[in-house]
Amino acid sequence: MPAAPLPPELGPWRDKLLALMADEQPWLEPELTLTELAHRLRTHPALLSKVINAGCGQNFNDFVNTYRVQEARRKLADPRFGHYSLVGVALESGFNSKSTFNRVFKKLLDQAPSEVMRPKS
Repeated sequence: MPAAPLPPELGPWRDKLLALMADEQPWLEPELTLTELAHRLRTHPALLSKVINAGCGQNFNDFVNTYRVQEARRKLADPRFGHYSLVGVALESGFNSKSTFNRVFKKLLDQAPSEVMRPKS
């Protein structure tokens, strides 16, 4: 079922949010909250939540963790991180626990982090 179109007033907020995510990489901060992200965008958490839900089709945690998993995938493929443990990669990607990292990685990519082929450092 296709997502409902984004209300026009939310479009600019989604653009600002995506630009902030690209420029500042706030997902690397393990303690990032909806309130903190809203503060950086100079808006209210309720509005930001609406933007993420309607504009990105995810809740806040899934939205942020999608960025973290992409970051972890990049690091797992990068020989410069070959000597990092999986927990080290998780922490460097913004996760604050191994269990959350494993659960979210498997949920989003349908494979465990330990199943990813890694280059030798």
